[in-house]
Amino acid sequence: MTKYEVRVTQIIRDYYHIEAKNEDEAKELINETLYGRGVYGKKVDTIKHSYPKVDYAVEINSEGNSII
Repeated sequence: MTKYEVRVTQIIRDYYHIEAKNEDEAKELINETLYGRGVYGKKVDTIKHSYPKVDYAVEINSEGNSII
């Protein structure tokens, strides 16, 4: 048997409510929250899409490195 590494992408979407001066500030403040530089807004929902997508499969050697 041959070993393969298979990448699977799953989509998770988080929704936040935040008070801000405008759309750009709202995005900036949520980015600050996501990167641990503050706590702004409140996460109000998370949706995990139930259909994962297999992106690719690549053969790997016994050390786990891809064979190209």
